[in-house]
Amino acid sequence: MSRMRNVLISFGVFWASLWVAWLLARLFGQLNDRIVYSHGVLSALAMGVMSSMGRTVAAILAGVLVTVVVDSRRSDLWALIVAALYLVAAPVRYHWAYPATAWDRLWQGVDLVFPALACIAAALVTARLLRNKSNRQRIGQTGTVS
Repeated sequence: MSRMRNVLISFGVFWASLWVAWLLARLFGQLNDRIVYSHGVLSALAMGVMSSMGRTVAAILAGVLVTVVVDSRRSDLWALIVAALYLVAAPVRYHWAYPATAWDRLWQGVDLVFPALACIAAALVTARLLRNKSNRQRIGQTGTVS
């Protein structure tokens, strides 16, 4: 029963994060207006990161929330479900009137993958901070490491 609850929590957090991502995408979209990128590899990477910034911040919040809410020994692993959903079910669609170049595919790939990686990184950092906090509390209560 606990696993099913954790799966439902992960799906629910992903669904809620899409609403947050929509709001943040509007905010970050204003920051990206009128920016012209060159045709280099670093520019394609930067464009992918900047175009996914709203979804990335929402994915970070989702990774932290799943890690904190899920009741499991390794709660950070449940954020992998959210990250996989960001790869598979995220509302990112590209339509081109002409064939896409390698530069276009690079920024599209970064735009798709970056939020999922940020979600996993946020979950790992949060889990580590929670483990360190619980270890410090255990040491403070007993005076020794158990």
